[in-house]
Order: sequence, then structure tokens, then C-alpha cells
Amino acid sequence: MVDIKNLVILGDSMSDIGNKWLWPTGELGRLSRAMRVNETGRFSDGKNWTDFVVEWSTGETLMWGNRDLAISKSTNYRTLSGYSVLGVESWDRPVQPKPPLDLDEYLQMLENERKAKGKGKEKEDEEEEKKEKPPEIKYVNYAMGGSIVTTDWAPKFGALTYLRGQVEDHITQREMLGKSFGGPTMHVIWIGLNDFVTALRPDYDPAKTKSVPGTHEYESWLSWSTTYPNDLVKGVGVFPAVAEIQSLVELINTEPGDKGRKPSVARRNDNHFILIDLPSVYNAIRFMEGLGDPTFISQAQSIEPVIRRYNDMLESLVDKWPDGPAAPKQGQVHLVRMSAWMDYVSANLGVWKLSKKAQEKGVRPFYNPGLHPEPAQDPVPADMRRRITTSDLAHPTEAVYAIIARYFVSRLLQEGYTLGRLDEDTWPDHAPFKNLPFDMKT
Repeated sequence: MVDIKNLVILGDSMSDIGNKWLWPTGELGRLSRAMRVNETGRFSDGKNWTDFVVEWSTGETLMWGNRDLAISKSTNYRTLSGYSVLGVESWDRPVQPKPPLDLDEYLQMLENERKAKGKGKEKEDEEEEKKEKPPEIKYVNYAMGGSIVTTDWAPKFGALTYLRGQVEDHITQREMLGKSFGGPTMHVIWIGLNDFVTALRPDYDPAKTKSVPGTHEYESWLSWSTTYPNDLVKGVGVFPAVAEIQSLVELINTEPGDKGRKPSVARRNDNHFILIDLPSVYNAIRFMEGLGDPTFISQAQSIEPVIRRYNDMLESLVDKWPDGPAAPKQGQVHLVRMSAWMDYVSANLGVWKLSKKAQEKGVRPFYNPGLHPEPAQDPVPADMRRRITTSDLAHPTEAVYAIIARYFVSRLLQEGYTLGRLDEDTWPDHAPFKNLPFDMKT
């Protein structure tokens, strides 16, 4: 088993803990009602799936107290810094609402350490270093609502940001931390729906581009893009999206050099990756006949096949990653087929106590534990909480995000990893719906 020490989230609205909300385009989106988030900036009525992973793996919660405290706490984990540390508590303790770090307190701590060393306390410091430290996880979440994978097209007048920007931010911040950021690191990449739903990126038309391969195998498309560069039309096809993911994974495996960036053996040894495929658009109410928005329903028939091709090609990339000096090591890149899992959940909504409805507008997060004057018990009826989408008809509710996170954790463990207090021994007893299947095959 590999014990993950650093967790890096890269993606779009499904994983966003308030990044888009803070951007000028996010503010514009909220004012124009083109984007709906809750009062903490999440595309949910409460937590999203990454919040559950944090709670289950560490015992800490980012969504606690009230709106202002939850936002402040989440800010520690929107960029990688000395603050991006989660302490791991034992399972016998309740989820802990730890306050965000105070900058003045942190600076005073550094000053005290400097003075102590000036008084000949180096030996004491060395002894302190030798003591067993409590388990910790460095956590950073760069995901931003509206992000797309492909950089060969800029729809919506630049309102959509790029995955590459998240990766570049991470690399810069990682290098600033230097040796204090090390050890097994899991990078989770879940993105792509905006490329095909929001940006309406079409697939290649074989009638117009006759050279395209008749297969979903990624290697064939990689070869084709080299042989027929003029046919690689901008803004078209799923191949550029998957090729960008390959490029960014390998960029993460590099270090700065004299002539740009160069592959790093040390990074390759410590870096691990989980790619998550895209759920069917038909799992969102706005695409459901008789329930959704007529504008989106008419698009679903053309969008769904493109998403399936993306998933197939992404799986092909993971199964046989092209050789290269910065390619991830064998067994260190994995695919989570969230598409199949969400199809399974959608076909069994009653088992998961979910209903095929959208929430009404105005449903607020419930902070547990909450600080006065927040209610001690959730005032929102259970029926409203356990609907499948929020009032925007597009994003999952907290109840669905918990089931998404549950599957992610199960797959993480199946691939041979542990994360904080999550391992094969503890997970079955503490997972929500522990008596229900953890995989479609069960």
C-alpha cells in the first residue's frame, strides 16, 4: 500500500471549493444568473465530493460554523502553502471544526523559532525533529467552475478558464515550498463536461475529415495527429482534450532546467494520478425529457456520444500510456469510471434514498457543527436534501456528492493507496451506506 501524503485536486465546478466564485467572471456569472453557487462558493446545496474526502480521511471539516468561517477555512486550501495542512484524527473522535490559521500567530511562531536558534537551541530543535509527528496530509484544491481542458478554442469570450492554468499554478507553488513538499502525492483530475456541454465542442465528422481513425485507441489518434496535422481542426474532437491531459500529467512530472522544464526521476517516483471520466448528461435533470430545460434536452442527443468517445479514449490513454521520459510510472496512473457508477446509482435511486427531482431555490448549507445563530438541526426537509440536483438542474446535491466521494474512496483503496485514516480495514465500517455495494460488479 502507498500512503498518500499530499492530495492535489484539479478540475471544474464539481470539485470547486470557492475558486471560481472569487474571480471577476464568477461574480459576473452570479449577477447574470448564469452561475449558481451556495453561500460558500460551492456548486452544491452544501458540501461537494472533495469536502467528504477531506472529512473521511482526516476528521477535519472545511464546512463548519457558519458561512464566513467555512469560507475562511477553505481559503487555506485554495493555494498550496504552509497553511495547506490537514491534521489526521483517529476515528473515535467526531469531525473537528478546527479554526483557520491566523497569519499573525504564524509569523510570531517563526519569530520565536528564530530567537530560540539564536540562543543555542539547535540541539533541542534536532531532538524535536526526531520525535514522531502526528499524521498530516497536505491538501490543495485548484478546481474552478467553468474550466475546460482544451486550449485550442476560447469560447464564451474568455469566461472559461483552462486546466493548464491550474497545473501551472500548482507547479509554481510546489517549487516555492521546495523540500517541504515531498512524498507520495495523488493528483486527481476530473474535468471535461464544460468542453462538451458548455462550450459545445463537437466531434470530428468522418464525412468531412476522412483520415480520422475508426477506433477509440489513443495511440492511433496520437499517430494520426502527427501524420495529418492539417486535419487537426481547432475546436473539434475529443482527441485534443485527452492529449492535453496527457501533456499536463507529464508536465507535473518535470522540474525546471536550464532550457525550460526537464523530466524528474524523483517526481515520477512520488507522483500518482487518478483520472475520472465523465458521467452521462442524462443524469442531470436539465437533460431529462419531461423534467428538464427544453433548450438542453434538444442538445443531449448530440452531446452524449461525444462524451462516450472521450471516456473511451481516456480509458485507452490510461491503459497504455505512451512511453516517454516524463510519462507516469507503470501502476501510478488510474482511471475511475464515474460514468458507470453514476449510471448504476441513477438506475437505483430508491436504494440510495434519492429522488429524481431538483431542489427548490434558496436551500442553504447546514453547518454541522454550527455556531449560533445557525440551527442545531437541519431546517431543510430530508426529501429536499436527497433530491438529485440543486435548483440549477445541473449540479449534484450534497447527498449525491457523498455517493460520488464514496465510490472515489473505494477505488482509491482498491488501487493500493491509503489516505490519512482511510484504509481497507477502516473504510467498510465508516463508509456511508456501508451495507450497499462499493462497486458495480458487487
